[in-house]
Amino acid sequence: MRLWPSSLQGELALRLTIVFFLATVIGVGLLLWQGSDAADNFGLEMLRYRTSEIAKYLTRGPDGDAELRLPKELARLYRDQEGTNLYAIRTPSGKIIASGKSIGSEVSHWRFSLASQYFRLEEFGPRQDDYYGLAITEESPLGPVGVIVAHSSDSEQLAVAMLRYFARRMAWMIPLFAIATLLIAMWSIRASLRDVAEISDRAAKIDPQSASVRLPLNGLPTELLPLVQAVNSAFDRLEEGFAVQRRFTANAAHELRTPLTMLTAGLDELPASDAVQKLRSDVARMNRLVQQLLRVARLDAIPVDVENRVNLSQVAGEVVEYLAPWAIARGRTIALEGAEQPVLVWGNPDEMADAIRNLVENAVHHTPEGTEVTLRVMSEGRVAVEDFGPGVPEADRERVFDRFWRGKGKSAPGAGLGLSIVAEIMRLHRGSVRVAKATSGGASFELTFRQA
Repeated sequence: MRLWPSSLQGELALRLTIVFFLATVIGVGLLLWQGSDAADNFGLEMLRYRTSEIAKYLTRGPDGDAELRLPKELARLYRDQEGTNLYAIRTPSGKIIASGKSIGSEVSHWRFSLASQYFRLEEFGPRQDDYYGLAITEESPLGPVGVIVAHSSDSEQLAVAMLRYFARRMAWMIPLFAIATLLIAMWSIRASLRDVAEISDRAAKIDPQSASVRLPLNGLPTELLPLVQAVNSAFDRLEEGFAVQRRFTANAAHELRTPLTMLTAGLDELPASDAVQKLRSDVARMNRLVQQLLRVARLDAIPVDVENRVNLSQVAGEVVEYLAPWAIARGRTIALEGAEQPVLVWGNPDEMADAIRNLVENAVHHTPEGTEVTLRVMSEGRVAVEDFGPGVPEADRERVFDRFWRGKGKSAPGAGLGLSIVAEIMRLHRGSVRVAKATSGGASFELTFRQA
């Protein structure tokens, strides 16, 4: 099962959000840990500083006894009424020189070494509070003395409480930061992938008719350059393959024209018979196939100018005039309707005539003998060809325009190129072709051109 979104943008945004969330959680945890550790270290350093500071103010009084003369601020710190800070100074023998509150009697019997000794007092003094402190031998103006300082653990608990309060305040901000990061990441990623979207749109428009188009390389991120270059190389190979195919089709069709012409001329000199007539029909079918192949190759290779103002009625009339004798010889007739008035459209008259002629020929092949093919010109720039044949099943109406496609069981002559040529001509004209059921029950092919 896939754990990440299928979208590259979504996947990158999700990954960045997870990384940010984890980094924030780890960062806050480290901050709390370091803050607690720093608070402990800071308290111990302050105790060490206070011991050396107190020892400096030890002097000998007028009566010769040692006394402690603290500055006003330091005296206020150690003589407060709440008993937050405790101190005591004693001689190496245990005699108390100076002390605050009741700590003097507590520490008078302590043994001292030159090294510092950290201690903890639990439920000590009138406040029954917990204290942590330092006992150390310090040098003073009167010689070595033992200095003891202690501090109420309430302040430590206050620092821990402040850290916990800070953590709680930060906890609800983490999801907000994650959401903000997700939105910013999505916007940034979308902006970064804008070039990819433009390239995708351009690649989607490349088809066999525009195989020479290539994807741009300018301004692309370096990570995308190899991919785009590989796609362009693939397009180069495809274009070359299309060119080889077109040249082969055109050359093969061109080479077949001469022998087919000679074969047709030879058959015309033979006495009439059923066998000769069958050979003539086969040769005619081959000639039509060759002409269609040449037509396909020309449409693929030569640009067509479709910006001429053309009278659709005139083109339709010329097609009927050209094909009428051929249809009559096969026992069918062609009727032309709606061509009395000019219908102006944009296009190429030769290509338009080819499209209409292919539809009429196709209709003549499929309509029963003795029936009529109708060619109707409409004022909206449309022309329709209807017959009395079996029609086109609805399921096949999209596929009939594919090259070399023929319906199942179709016995009519042809290779399935006529309708594909019509579709290609209409594409070049930026028009459309559709097939429907005619009122006669046969097929109705309709071409729509751009009105001029």
